[in-house]
Amino acid sequence: MKDVRRIVVKVGTSTLTYDTGLLNLGRIDKLVKQLSDLQNSGHEIVLVTSGAIGAGMGKLRLSERPRTLPEKQAAAAVGQGVLLHMADSAYKG
Repeated sequence: MKDVRRIVVKVGTSTLTYDTGLLNLGRIDKLVKQLSDLQNSGHEIVLVTSGAIGAGMGKLRLSERPRTLPEKQAAAAVGQGVLLHMADSAYKG
């Protein structure tokens, strides 16, 4: 019987974005492919990221990082959908 492991990966905003705050699509694509490969080999993958705010900034075309809690929450809400869509697209691609 194969040994299945749960692998938890924590990825920060700086890993998912450029210094400009916009998403680094190439890096995200590579990450998703590597995690998908691990999952396809039978492991359980849990991805934890703080990159939702950065992703939301790009989608909302914000020039600077939000400062107030409501602004951060709004950017994160938009960004979470962006990240999920990107991960789903890369996984299927």
